[in-house]
Amino acid sequence: MASVHTNSLLLVISIFGLGLVLSVQSVYYIKVFFDEFHLPSNYLKIVQIIYLVWNAVNDPLMGYMQDIGCGMKWIMDRRKVVLYAGPALCASFLLFWFPWSTTVGWVTALHLLVSLCIYDTLFTLVLSAYCGLCVEASGKHQDRVRILVYGEVATILGGSLIFPLERIPHSQEYFWMFQSCCVAIAVMAAVLLLFSGSKMRIERPTNEAYELGDEQDLKGDSSSKHALQVSWQIIKEPRFICLVGAQFFRIMRFMANENYLLIYVGTLLVEGGFFQNETTSLGLYYVALRSSGSILFLLLWMPTNRFGSQAVIQALNVVSIANILVALTFSQNNLLCLSVFLVIENAITRCGWQGFYLVVAGEVIDTDVVQNNRKKPLSTMIFTLKALFTKPAEQLAPVIVLQAFLENGGFPKLSVPCQDYLSGSGAGNLTSLAMESSLNLTAIGSTTDPLSVACASLRTWTFTAVVAFPAICVAGESLFVAIDQLVRRRINSVATSD
Repeated sequence: MASVHTNSLLLVISIFGLGLVLSVQSVYYIKVFFDEFHLPSNYLKIVQIIYLVWNAVNDPLMGYMQDIGCGMKWIMDRRKVVLYAGPALCASFLLFWFPWSTTVGWVTALHLLVSLCIYDTLFTLVLSAYCGLCVEASGKHQDRVRILVYGEVATILGGSLIFPLERIPHSQEYFWMFQSCCVAIAVMAAVLLLFSGSKMRIERPTNEAYELGDEQDLKGDSSSKHALQVSWQIIKEPRFICLVGAQFFRIMRFMANENYLLIYVGTLLVEGGFFQNETTSLGLYYVALRSSGSILFLLLWMPTNRFGSQAVIQALNVVSIANILVALTFSQNNLLCLSVFLVIENAITRCGWQGFYLVVAGEVIDTDVVQNNRKKPLSTMIFTLKALFTKPAEQLAPVIVLQAFLENGGFPKLSVPCQDYLSGSGAGNLTSLAMESSLNLTAIGSTTDPLSVACASLRTWTFTAVVAFPAICVAGESLFVAIDQLVRRRINSVATSD
Protein backbone atom coordinates (compact mmCIF):
# COMPACT_ATOMS: atom_id res chain seq x y z
CA MET A 1 0.00 0.00 0.00
CA ALA A 2 2.88 2.37 0.78
CA SER A 3 4.28 1.84 -2.70
CA VAL A 4 0.86 2.67 -4.18
CA HIS A 5 0.80 5.99 -2.34
CA THR A 6 4.41 6.78 -3.33
CA ASN A 7 3.65 6.09 -6.95
CA SER A 8 0.45 8.13 -6.64
CA LEU A 9 2.45 11.16 -5.52
CA LEU A 10 4.92 10.68 -8.37
CA LEU A 11 2.01 10.42 -10.82
CA VAL A 12 0.71 13.70 -9.37
CA ILE A 13 4.06 15.32 -10.13
CA SER A 14 3.77 14.02 -13.70
CA ILE A 15 0.26 15.36 -14.22
CA PHE A 16 1.23 18.67 -12.64
CA GLY A 17 4.01 19.00 -15.22
CA LEU A 18 1.59 18.09 -18.00
CA GLY A 19 -1.01 20.44 -16.56
CA LEU A 20 1.36 23.40 -16.65
CA VAL A 21 1.75 23.23 -20.41
CA LEU A 22 -1.81 22.07 -21.12
CA SER A 23 -3.46 24.85 -19.10
CA VAL A 24 -1.61 27.52 -21.08
CA GLN A 25 -1.75 25.88 -24.52
CA SER A 26 -5.46 25.06 -24.47
CA VAL A 27 -6.57 28.47 -23.19
CA TYR A 28 -4.29 30.78 -25.15
CA TYR A 29 -3.40 29.26 -28.51
CA ILE A 30 -6.56 30.29 -30.40
CA LYS A 31 -6.58 33.77 -28.89
CA VAL A 32 -2.87 34.28 -29.61
CA PHE A 33 -3.17 33.13 -33.22
CA PHE A 34 -6.19 35.36 -33.80
CA ASP A 35 -5.17 38.50 -31.88
CA GLU A 36 -1.36 38.43 -32.08
CA PHE A 37 -0.55 36.47 -35.24
CA HIS A 38 -3.69 37.60 -37.19
CA LEU A 39 -4.78 34.15 -38.40
CA PRO A 40 -7.83 34.42 -40.74
CA SER A 41 -10.79 32.45 -39.33
CA ASN A 42 -11.24 30.39 -42.53
CA TYR A 43 -7.69 29.07 -42.13
CA LEU A 44 -8.52 27.82 -38.63
CA LYS A 45 -11.20 25.54 -40.08
CA ILE A 46 -8.77 24.11 -42.65
CA VAL A 47 -6.08 23.53 -40.02
CA GLN A 48 -8.50 21.80 -37.65
CA ILE A 49 -9.77 19.45 -40.38
CA ILE A 50 -6.23 18.44 -41.45
CA TYR A 51 -5.27 18.06 -37.81
CA LEU A 52 -8.32 15.84 -37.26
CA VAL A 53 -7.04 13.46 -39.96
CA TRP A 54 -3.59 13.37 -38.34
CA ASN A 55 -5.19 12.52 -35.01
CA ALA A 56 -6.95 9.56 -36.61
CA VAL A 57 -3.52 8.06 -37.33
CA ASN A 58 -1.56 9.43 -34.38
CA ASP A 59 -3.53 8.09 -31.40
CA PRO A 60 -3.84 4.37 -32.21
CA LEU A 61 -0.25 4.45 -33.49
CA MET A 62 0.94 5.55 -30.05
CA GLY A 63 -1.06 2.74 -28.45
CA TYR A 64 0.34 0.08 -30.76
CA MET A 65 3.87 1.33 -30.17
CA GLN A 66 3.49 1.12 -26.39
CA ASP A 67 1.59 -2.19 -26.09
CA ILE A 68 2.75 -4.10 -29.20
CA GLY A 69 6.18 -2.59 -29.83
CA CYS A 70 7.96 -0.74 -32.60
CA GLY A 71 11.59 -1.77 -32.25
CA MET A 72 12.28 0.83 -29.53
CA LYS A 73 12.03 -0.90 -26.16
CA TRP A 74 11.83 2.31 -24.13
CA ILE A 75 8.45 3.18 -25.70
CA MET A 76 6.97 -0.01 -24.19
CA ASP A 77 8.11 1.13 -20.73
CA ARG A 78 5.56 3.71 -19.55
CA ARG A 79 7.96 5.19 -17.00
CA LYS A 80 10.61 5.79 -19.66
CA VAL A 81 8.04 7.42 -21.92
CA VAL A 82 7.41 10.01 -19.19
CA LEU A 83 11.16 10.36 -18.62
CA TYR A 84 12.25 10.74 -22.27
CA ALA A 85 9.23 12.09 -24.14
CA GLY A 86 8.10 14.46 -21.36
CA PRO A 87 10.87 17.05 -21.88
CA ALA A 88 10.40 16.83 -25.67
CA LEU A 89 6.71 17.63 -25.14
CA CYS A 90 7.65 20.71 -23.13
CA ALA A 91 9.93 21.87 -25.95
CA SER A 92 7.14 21.40 -28.52
CA PHE A 93 4.86 23.57 -26.36
CA LEU A 94 7.09 26.55 -27.17
CA LEU A 95 6.38 26.23 -30.91
CA PHE A 96 3.03 28.00 -30.48
CA TRP A 97 4.31 31.28 -29.08
CA PHE A 98 6.99 32.40 -31.55
CA PRO A 99 5.40 33.54 -34.84
CA TRP A 100 6.55 32.54 -38.29
CA SER A 101 4.55 35.39 -39.79
CA THR A 102 1.93 37.91 -38.68
CA THR A 103 1.01 39.14 -42.18
CA VAL A 104 0.84 36.08 -44.47
CA GLY A 105 -2.23 34.03 -43.60
CA TRP A 106 -1.13 30.67 -45.04
CA VAL A 107 2.25 30.84 -43.27
CA THR A 108 0.50 31.49 -39.94
CA ALA A 109 -1.86 28.59 -40.66
CA LEU A 110 1.10 26.31 -41.45
CA HIS A 111 2.74 27.42 -38.19
CA LEU A 112 -0.40 26.45 -36.27
CA LEU A 113 -0.74 23.09 -38.06
CA VAL A 114 2.88 22.06 -37.49
CA SER A 115 2.75 23.15 -33.84
CA LEU A 116 -0.48 21.26 -33.19
CA CYS A 117 0.71 18.05 -34.86
CA ILE A 118 4.09 17.89 -33.09
CA TYR A 119 2.68 18.93 -29.73
CA ASP A 120 -0.28 16.56 -29.87
CA THR A 121 1.82 13.57 -30.96
CA LEU A 122 4.13 13.96 -27.98
CA PHE A 123 1.27 14.82 -25.66
CA THR A 124 -0.62 11.67 -26.73
CA LEU A 125 2.49 9.54 -26.16
CA VAL A 126 3.08 10.91 -22.65
CA LEU A 127 -0.57 11.14 -21.58
CA SER A 128 -1.40 7.60 -22.72
CA ALA A 129 1.57 6.33 -20.70
CA TYR A 130 0.34 8.34 -17.70
CA CYS A 131 -3.20 6.94 -18.03
CA GLY A 132 -1.83 3.40 -18.25
CA LEU A 133 0.23 3.98 -15.11
CA CYS A 134 -2.83 5.33 -13.26
CA VAL A 135 -4.85 2.19 -14.02
CA GLU A 136 -1.97 -0.24 -13.46
CA ALA A 137 -0.79 1.32 -10.18
CA SER A 138 -3.64 -0.53 -8.46
CA GLY A 139 -6.63 -2.68 -9.37
CA LYS A 140 -8.76 -1.24 -6.56
CA HIS A 141 -11.47 1.31 -7.35
CA GLN A 142 -10.63 3.39 -4.24
CA ASP A 143 -6.93 3.57 -5.11
CA ARG A 144 -7.71 4.71 -8.65
CA VAL A 145 -10.06 7.41 -7.37
CA ARG A 146 -7.39 8.53 -4.87
CA ILE A 147 -4.86 8.95 -7.68
CA LEU A 148 -7.38 11.07 -9.59
CA VAL A 149 -8.10 13.19 -6.53
CA TYR A 150 -4.38 13.85 -6.08
CA GLY A 151 -4.27 14.74 -9.76
CA GLU A 152 -7.09 17.25 -9.37
CA VAL A 153 -5.10 19.03 -6.65
CA ALA A 154 -2.25 19.32 -9.14
CA THR A 155 -4.73 20.61 -11.73
CA ILE A 156 -5.84 23.38 -9.36
CA LEU A 157 -2.23 24.47 -8.96
CA GLY A 158 -1.62 24.32 -12.71
CA GLY A 159 -4.79 26.28 -13.45
CA SER A 160 -3.64 29.12 -11.21
CA LEU A 161 -1.03 30.01 -13.86
CA ILE A 162 -3.66 31.99 -15.72
CA PHE A 163 -3.67 34.61 -12.93
CA PRO A 164 -0.11 35.94 -13.44
CA LEU A 165 -0.45 35.56 -17.22
CA GLU A 166 -3.60 37.69 -17.23
CA ARG A 167 -1.83 40.35 -15.17
CA ILE A 168 0.65 40.84 -18.02
CA PRO A 169 -0.23 43.81 -20.29
CA HIS A 170 -2.15 42.58 -23.36
CA SER A 171 -0.82 45.08 -25.87
CA GLN A 172 1.37 43.66 -28.63
CA GLU A 173 4.53 45.47 -27.58
CA TYR A 174 4.48 43.47 -24.33
CA PHE A 175 3.92 40.07 -25.96
CA TRP A 176 7.56 39.21 -25.23
CA MET A 177 6.65 39.02 -21.54
CA PHE A 178 4.09 36.31 -22.28
CA GLN A 179 6.67 34.46 -24.37
CA SER A 180 9.20 34.62 -21.52
CA CYS A 181 6.65 33.18 -19.10
CA CYS A 182 5.97 30.30 -21.53
CA VAL A 183 9.69 29.47 -21.65
CA ALA A 184 9.82 29.39 -17.83
CA ILE A 185 6.71 27.17 -17.72
CA ALA A 186 8.23 24.74 -20.24
CA VAL A 187 11.46 24.44 -18.23
CA MET A 188 9.57 23.87 -14.96
CA ALA A 189 7.32 21.21 -16.53
CA ALA A 190 10.31 19.40 -18.06
CA VAL A 191 12.06 19.21 -14.68
CA LEU A 192 8.93 17.77 -13.01
CA LEU A 193 8.49 15.11 -15.71
CA LEU A 194 12.16 14.17 -15.55
CA PHE A 195 11.97 13.75 -11.76
CA SER A 196 8.76 11.68 -11.70
CA GLY A 197 9.84 9.54 -14.65
CA SER A 198 13.13 8.69 -12.98
CA LYS A 199 11.61 7.78 -9.58
CA MET A 200 8.32 5.91 -10.11
CA ARG A 201 8.21 2.10 -10.11
CA ILE A 202 5.01 0.52 -11.45
CA GLU A 203 4.87 -2.97 -12.95
CA ARG A 204 2.16 -4.02 -15.40
CA PRO A 205 -0.13 -6.50 -13.61
CA THR A 206 -0.68 -10.05 -14.87
CA ASN A 207 -4.09 -11.71 -15.19
CA GLU A 208 -4.11 -14.50 -12.59
CA ALA A 209 -6.98 -16.25 -14.42
CA TYR A 210 -5.03 -16.32 -17.68
CA GLU A 211 -5.14 -19.74 -19.40
CA LEU A 212 -2.46 -20.57 -21.94
CA GLY A 213 -4.68 -22.97 -23.85
CA ASP A 214 -7.32 -20.32 -24.63
CA GLU A 215 -4.92 -17.47 -25.17
CA GLN A 216 -6.21 -14.63 -27.32
CA ASP A 217 -3.46 -12.25 -26.41
CA LEU A 218 -0.86 -10.70 -28.69
CA LYS A 219 1.89 -13.19 -27.76
CA GLY A 220 4.47 -10.72 -28.92
CA ASP A 221 3.06 -10.74 -32.47
CA SER A 222 3.50 -7.30 -33.96
CA SER A 223 1.72 -8.02 -37.26
CA SER A 224 -0.81 -5.47 -38.40
CA LYS A 225 -3.38 -8.25 -38.91
CA HIS A 226 -3.20 -9.37 -35.28
CA ALA A 227 -3.23 -5.76 -34.09
CA LEU A 228 -6.40 -5.12 -36.08
CA GLN A 229 -8.02 -8.27 -34.66
CA VAL A 230 -7.32 -7.17 -31.11
CA SER A 231 -8.49 -3.64 -31.90
CA TRP A 232 -11.77 -5.01 -33.22
CA GLN A 233 -12.21 -7.09 -30.05
CA ILE A 234 -11.97 -3.90 -28.02
CA ILE A 235 -13.97 -1.58 -30.29
CA LYS A 236 -17.05 -3.83 -30.51
CA GLU A 237 -17.44 -4.13 -26.71
CA PRO A 238 -20.64 -2.27 -25.65
CA ARG A 239 -19.03 -0.58 -22.66
CA PHE A 240 -16.19 0.70 -24.82
CA ILE A 241 -18.72 2.17 -27.27
CA CYS A 242 -20.61 3.89 -24.43
CA LEU A 243 -17.35 5.19 -22.95
CA VAL A 244 -16.34 6.69 -26.31
CA GLY A 245 -19.77 8.25 -26.97
CA ALA A 246 -20.14 9.83 -23.53
CA GLN A 247 -16.60 11.20 -23.40
CA PHE A 248 -16.86 12.51 -26.97
CA PHE A 249 -19.63 14.89 -25.93
CA ARG A 250 -17.86 15.81 -22.67
CA ILE A 251 -14.66 16.67 -24.57
CA MET A 252 -16.65 18.76 -27.08
CA ARG A 253 -18.12 20.75 -24.22
CA PHE A 254 -14.81 21.05 -22.38
CA MET A 255 -12.82 22.17 -25.42
CA ALA A 256 -15.39 24.79 -26.41
CA ASN A 257 -15.20 26.31 -22.94
CA GLU A 258 -11.43 25.93 -22.80
CA ASN A 259 -10.57 27.37 -26.22
CA TYR A 260 -13.04 30.26 -26.07
CA LEU A 261 -12.83 31.00 -22.33
CA LEU A 262 -10.98 34.31 -22.77
CA ILE A 263 -13.27 35.26 -25.66
CA TYR A 264 -16.47 34.44 -23.76
CA VAL A 265 -15.42 36.41 -20.69
CA GLY A 266 -13.97 39.28 -22.72
CA THR A 267 -17.04 39.66 -24.94
CA LEU A 268 -19.75 39.13 -22.34
CA LEU A 269 -18.28 40.47 -19.09
CA VAL A 270 -15.35 42.75 -19.92
CA GLU A 271 -17.07 44.55 -22.78
CA GLY A 272 -20.22 44.68 -20.67
CA GLY A 273 -18.29 46.56 -17.98
CA PHE A 274 -18.48 43.90 -15.27
CA PHE A 275 -14.67 43.45 -15.28
CA GLN A 276 -11.77 45.57 -16.46
CA ASN A 277 -8.81 44.15 -18.39
CA GLU A 278 -5.53 43.50 -16.54
CA THR A 279 -7.12 43.78 -13.10
CA THR A 280 -6.76 41.54 -10.07
CA SER A 281 -10.48 40.78 -10.00
CA LEU A 282 -10.45 39.53 -13.60
CA GLY A 283 -7.35 37.41 -12.96
CA LEU A 284 -8.95 35.84 -9.88
CA TYR A 285 -12.13 35.20 -11.85
CA TYR A 286 -10.16 33.26 -14.46
CA VAL A 287 -8.54 31.23 -11.68
CA ALA A 288 -12.02 30.48 -10.29
CA LEU A 289 -13.25 29.38 -13.72
CA ARG A 290 -10.33 27.01 -14.22
CA SER A 291 -10.09 25.70 -10.65
CA SER A 292 -13.74 25.31 -9.67
CA GLY A 293 -14.06 22.01 -11.52
CA SER A 294 -11.14 20.45 -9.64
CA ILE A 295 -12.49 21.71 -6.32
CA LEU A 296 -15.89 20.24 -7.14
CA PHE A 297 -14.25 16.92 -8.01
CA LEU A 298 -12.54 16.86 -4.61
CA LEU A 299 -15.90 17.46 -2.93
CA LEU A 300 -17.37 14.54 -4.89
CA TRP A 301 -14.62 12.11 -3.84
CA MET A 302 -16.81 10.22 -1.34
CA PRO A 303 -19.96 10.09 -3.52
CA THR A 304 -17.83 8.78 -6.40
CA ASN A 305 -16.42 6.03 -4.17
CA ARG A 306 -19.90 5.10 -2.97
CA PHE A 307 -22.13 5.48 -6.02
CA GLY A 308 -19.67 5.23 -8.93
CA SER A 309 -18.62 7.62 -11.66
CA GLN A 310 -21.68 7.19 -13.89
CA ALA A 311 -24.16 8.16 -11.18
CA VAL A 312 -22.18 11.29 -10.31
CA ILE A 313 -21.89 12.27 -14.00
CA GLN A 314 -25.66 12.01 -14.43
CA ALA A 315 -26.30 14.07 -11.30
CA LEU A 316 -23.96 16.80 -12.59
CA ASN A 317 -25.73 16.79 -15.95
CA VAL A 318 -29.06 17.42 -14.22
CA VAL A 319 -27.50 20.43 -12.47
CA SER A 320 -26.12 21.60 -15.84
CA ILE A 321 -29.56 21.60 -17.44
CA ALA A 322 -30.96 23.60 -14.52
CA ASN A 323 -28.08 26.08 -14.80
CA ILE A 324 -28.68 26.53 -18.54
CA LEU A 325 -32.42 27.12 -18.02
CA VAL A 326 -31.69 29.76 -15.36
CA ALA A 327 -29.20 31.43 -17.71
CA LEU A 328 -31.72 31.57 -20.54
CA THR A 329 -34.25 33.13 -18.20
CA PHE A 330 -32.14 35.66 -16.31
CA SER A 331 -28.53 35.92 -17.46
CA GLN A 332 -28.38 37.65 -20.85
CA ASN A 333 -28.94 41.13 -19.41
CA ASN A 334 -27.78 40.44 -15.87
CA LEU A 335 -23.98 40.39 -15.79
CA LEU A 336 -23.75 39.19 -12.18
CA CYS A 337 -26.02 36.25 -12.96
CA LEU A 338 -24.07 35.59 -16.15
CA SER A 339 -20.76 35.55 -14.28
CA VAL A 340 -22.19 32.99 -11.82
CA PHE A 341 -23.52 30.88 -14.71
CA LEU A 342 -20.06 30.76 -16.30
CA VAL A 343 -18.48 29.63 -13.02
CA ILE A 344 -21.05 26.84 -12.57
CA GLU A 345 -20.83 25.78 -16.23
CA ASN A 346 -17.02 25.62 -16.15
CA ALA A 347 -17.03 23.84 -12.77
CA ILE A 348 -19.31 21.07 -14.05
CA THR A 349 -17.62 20.85 -17.46
CA ARG A 350 -14.15 20.53 -15.95
CA CYS A 351 -15.17 18.34 -13.00
CA GLY A 352 -13.76 14.91 -13.76
CA TRP A 353 -13.87 15.48 -17.53
CA GLN A 354 -10.95 13.06 -17.68
CA GLY A 355 -11.00 11.65 -14.14
CA PHE A 356 -14.47 10.12 -14.15
CA TYR A 357 -13.87 8.53 -17.52
CA LEU A 358 -10.44 7.29 -16.45
CA VAL A 359 -12.23 5.27 -13.75
CA VAL A 360 -14.76 3.98 -16.29
CA ALA A 361 -11.93 3.15 -18.71
CA GLY A 362 -10.28 1.18 -15.90
CA GLU A 363 -13.45 -0.90 -15.62
CA VAL A 364 -13.44 -1.44 -19.40
CA ILE A 365 -9.80 -2.57 -19.25
CA ASP A 366 -10.55 -5.00 -16.40
CA THR A 367 -13.52 -6.42 -18.32
CA ASP A 368 -11.45 -6.76 -21.50
CA VAL A 369 -8.73 -8.73 -19.67
CA VAL A 370 -11.28 -11.28 -18.43
CA GLN A 371 -13.52 -11.54 -21.48
CA ASN A 372 -10.64 -11.86 -23.97
CA ASN A 373 -8.31 -13.84 -21.69
CA ARG A 374 -5.41 -11.34 -21.83
CA LYS A 375 -2.19 -12.22 -20.07
CA LYS A 376 -1.66 -8.52 -19.31
CA PRO A 377 -3.99 -5.54 -19.69
CA LEU A 378 -3.75 -3.57 -22.91
CA SER A 379 -4.21 -0.29 -21.05
CA THR A 380 -2.42 2.02 -23.46
CA MET A 381 -4.00 0.40 -26.49
CA ILE A 382 -7.49 0.88 -25.06
CA PHE A 383 -6.78 4.48 -24.10
CA THR A 384 -5.41 5.33 -27.53
CA LEU A 385 -8.25 3.53 -29.34
CA LYS A 386 -10.61 5.56 -27.21
CA ALA A 387 -8.67 8.66 -28.18
CA LEU A 388 -8.97 7.69 -31.86
CA PHE A 389 -12.72 8.29 -31.60
CA THR A 390 -12.81 11.05 -28.97
CA LYS A 391 -9.90 13.22 -30.12
CA PRO A 392 -11.83 14.56 -33.15
CA ALA A 393 -14.06 16.28 -30.60
CA GLU A 394 -11.11 18.54 -29.75
CA GLN A 395 -10.95 19.83 -33.33
CA LEU A 396 -14.69 19.79 -34.05
CA ALA A 397 -15.74 21.80 -31.00
CA PRO A 398 -13.87 25.04 -31.91
CA VAL A 399 -14.98 24.78 -35.55
CA ILE A 400 -18.64 24.12 -34.71
CA VAL A 401 -18.82 26.98 -32.20
CA LEU A 402 -17.05 29.32 -34.61
CA GLN A 403 -19.13 28.34 -37.65
CA ALA A 404 -22.54 27.97 -36.01
CA PHE A 405 -22.42 30.87 -33.55
CA LEU A 406 -19.49 33.28 -33.32
CA GLU A 407 -18.99 34.09 -37.00
CA ASN A 408 -22.67 35.06 -37.22
CA GLY A 409 -21.86 37.83 -34.74
CA GLY A 410 -18.80 39.06 -36.66
CA PHE A 411 -16.08 37.20 -34.74
CA PRO A 412 -13.09 37.44 -35.01
CA LYS A 413 -13.15 40.68 -37.05
CA LEU A 414 -15.08 42.60 -34.40
CA SER A 415 -13.52 41.07 -31.28
CA VAL A 416 -10.56 43.42 -30.70
CA PRO A 417 -12.18 46.49 -32.35
CA CYS A 418 -15.23 46.17 -30.06
CA GLN A 419 -12.92 46.30 -27.05
CA ASP A 420 -11.26 49.42 -28.50
CA TYR A 421 -14.63 51.03 -29.24
CA LEU A 422 -15.96 50.45 -25.74
CA SER A 423 -12.76 51.89 -24.30
CA GLY A 424 -13.15 54.98 -26.51
CA SER A 425 -10.53 54.23 -29.18
CA GLY A 426 -10.51 52.72 -32.64
CA ALA A 427 -14.07 53.74 -33.57
CA GLY A 428 -13.23 54.50 -37.20
CA ASN A 429 -11.60 51.13 -37.68
CA LEU A 430 -14.61 49.40 -36.15
CA THR A 431 -16.94 51.27 -38.51
CA SER A 432 -15.27 49.77 -41.59
CA LEU A 433 -15.10 46.32 -40.03
CA ALA A 434 -18.75 46.43 -39.07
CA MET A 435 -19.70 47.34 -42.63
CA GLU A 436 -17.46 44.57 -44.03
CA SER A 437 -18.86 41.91 -41.72
CA SER A 438 -21.83 39.72 -42.50
CA LEU A 439 -24.07 41.70 -40.16
CA ASN A 440 -27.16 43.17 -41.84
CA LEU A 441 -27.65 46.23 -39.67
CA THR A 442 -30.59 47.52 -41.72
CA ALA A 443 -32.44 44.27 -41.19
CA ILE A 444 -31.99 44.68 -37.46
CA GLY A 445 -34.23 47.69 -37.73
CA SER A 446 -32.30 49.83 -35.29
CA THR A 447 -31.59 53.55 -35.61
CA THR A 448 -28.85 53.43 -33.00
CA ASP A 449 -25.13 53.70 -33.69
CA PRO A 450 -24.26 50.81 -36.07
CA LEU A 451 -21.07 50.26 -34.12
CA SER A 452 -22.93 49.54 -30.90
CA VAL A 453 -25.39 47.37 -32.85
CA ALA A 454 -22.50 45.33 -34.26
CA CYS A 455 -20.98 44.80 -30.82
CA ALA A 456 -24.40 43.96 -29.33
CA SER A 457 -24.92 41.35 -32.05
CA LEU A 458 -21.52 39.83 -31.26
CA ARG A 459 -22.44 39.60 -27.58
CA THR A 460 -25.82 38.02 -28.41
CA TRP A 461 -24.28 35.31 -30.57
CA THR A 462 -21.57 34.69 -27.97
CA PHE A 463 -24.21 34.24 -25.29
CA THR A 464 -26.08 31.83 -27.57
CA ALA A 465 -22.91 29.77 -27.99
CA VAL A 466 -22.32 29.74 -24.22
CA VAL A 467 -25.73 28.21 -23.44
CA ALA A 468 -26.76 26.27 -26.57
CA PHE A 469 -23.63 24.25 -27.24
CA PRO A 470 -23.34 22.87 -23.66
CA ALA A 471 -27.03 21.90 -23.75
CA ILE A 472 -26.46 19.76 -26.87
CA CYS A 473 -23.40 18.12 -25.34
CA VAL A 474 -25.15 17.37 -22.03
CA ALA A 475 -27.96 15.57 -23.86
CA GLY A 476 -25.53 13.39 -25.83
CA GLU A 477 -23.36 12.53 -22.83
CA SER A 478 -26.34 11.65 -20.62
CA LEU A 479 -27.73 9.26 -23.23
CA PHE A 480 -24.51 7.24 -23.52
CA VAL A 481 -23.95 7.16 -19.74
CA ALA A 482 -27.50 5.86 -19.22
CA ILE A 483 -26.91 3.07 -21.76
CA ASP A 484 -23.57 2.25 -20.08
CA GLN A 485 -25.27 1.91 -16.70
CA LEU A 486 -27.72 -0.62 -18.18
CA VAL A 487 -24.92 -2.60 -19.85
CA ARG A 488 -22.86 -2.67 -16.66
CA ARG A 489 -25.82 -4.00 -14.65
CA ARG A 490 -26.37 -6.74 -17.22
CA ILE A 491 -22.69 -7.78 -17.17
CA ASN A 492 -22.66 -7.81 -13.35
CA SER A 493 -25.84 -9.87 -13.19
CA VAL A 494 -24.40 -12.43 -15.64
CA ALA A 495 -21.14 -12.62 -13.65
CA THR A 496 -23.08 -13.08 -10.41
CA SER A 497 -25.22 -15.89 -11.86
CA ASP A 498 -22.11 -17.63 -13.24
